[in-house]
Amino acid sequence: MSDTSTFLKAWFRHPACIGAVAPSSDALAREITRDLRLEPDEAILEFGPGTGPFTARILPLLPDPRCYLGIDREPRFVAILKRRFPQMRFVTGSAEQAPQLLGAAGLERIRAVICGLPFASLPGRVQDGVIDALDRLLTAGGEFRTFQYLHAYGLPAAIRYRRHMSAVFGRHRRSRPVLRNMPPAYVLTWRR
Repeated sequence: MSDTSTFLKAWFRHPACIGAVAPSSDALAREITRDLRLEPDEAILEFGPGTGPFTARILPLLPDPRCYLGIDREPRFVAILKRRFPQMRFVTGSAEQAPQLLGAAGLERIRAVICGLPFASLPGRVQDGVIDALDRLLTAGGEFRTFQYLHAYGLPAAIRYRRHMSAVFGRHRRSRPVLRNMPPAYVLTWRR
C-alpha cells in the first residue's frame, strides 16, 4: 500500500487527528530540517512522523540513531516507521505525553522537536497540552519546528496556536512558502 493511500485511510478514520491526506514532500522535509545540527549528547524528538518523510531527512543528522524518538497517535504509521527505520525508536502516543515518553526512552537533552501535527485543526485544549509539554522539554538553545499550510495559516485555530506559542517561546521565524508541497506550507521555528 502506498503512503498516500495509508494517509487517506487514516484520515477517513480520524479526520481531526490526521491533518493531511498525503505525506509531506521532500521539499518540505528539507526546509524543516535545514541547518539543523546536533552535538553528540543531544536528541531530536518528532511529533506526528506519519510515514516518515521528515524522519528520512533527520536520520543522517543524528550522531546516533538512538538519540531520536518519534511519537505518533496512529499505530499503523508507527508500524510502518519501525519497518522503514529499524535503527530508530518510535512509540504510539500523544505529543502531550512527550516528557514521560522521553524519560522512558532515556533521552534528556532535546536539541529540537520536529512536528507534523495539524495545529490548525486541533482543539485548543490539545494545542495547550502540546505547548505545555514543549515548555517542559525545551531548554536554552532548543528549538521547535513545525509547518502550517498556506490556506490554513489565517484560520482562528492556527492564529491561536501561534499566539500561545509566541507567549511562551517568543517570536517565531517563518520560512518562505514551500510551494513544492501539496498543499504549499510555511515552516515555523521557535527558539528558546
